[in-house]
Amino acid sequence: MAILAPSLDCLPAPVATSMVTRPARSLARGAVVALALAVTFSPLAAAPSDPPKKVGTERIVVDPKPSVGPGAPAAPAQAGPTSPAADGAIAEMHKGEEGLPPAVAKMRRRLLDAAYSGDLQKIKIVMQSNEMPPVLSIHEIGDPVEFLKSQSGDGQGFELLAILTDVLESGWTRIKPGTPQEMYVWPAFVAMAPDKLTPDQLVEVYKIVTSSDFEEMKVIGKYTFYTVGIGPDGTWHWFKLAD
Repeated sequence: MAILAPSLDCLPAPVATSMVTRPARSLARGAVVALALAVTFSPLAAAPSDPPKKVGTERIVVDPKPSVGPGAPAAPAQAGPTSPAADGAIAEMHKGEEGLPPAVAKMRRRLLDAAYSGDLQKIKIVMQSNEMPPVLSIHEIGDPVEFLKSQSGDGQGFELLAILTDVLESGWTRIKPGTPQEMYVWPAFVAMAPDKLTPDQLVEVYKIVTSSDFEEMKVIGKYTFYTVGIGPDGTWHWFKLAD
């Protein structure tokens, strides 16, 4: 019996891909969190025969190298802050410029002025005058202005500039004081357990993130939105999603 090949007219038409909106990205992040929890608590995930896997996301990095034994390599330095809340430490939260070294306060003001101007070129000028290019992503980004535009829901970078002002006007904390990695970090919530915030701190965190985003953070156990790090000498180190 002859076999008839299907007509090309019968094949399904390709579906047009629409631009991902900010709400869609939020739903996608929720799906990733749910999947991560399902894998974490699955009996199969705990099986010793399963090889370690690397998750290629913006926020999660899995080190495939062994960390146990005398021959294990030392852990690399983190590009961003680690949460003291993980080991039970209580972070100090400060407001405004009080307590900031003069160089740190000056850089904060420069960033706020540039962000409130609505001109991404002014942010680029601050970057170029910096001791080193600030980290905006764990990946290669090319032109920083174009990168900020691509990450902004409006496509022009204004949303990212607004987030930068919200973050820098929130409370700050100092991490790893007295070490070469000492850093002044905004917001202080990056070093606090989300389920331990006081009512006044909750009001402040909701200025930066939506309630649905914050619920995801409580599930994960840490703040995962944008942070800013400035060194004691006034060097701007990063503006990116928390590690």
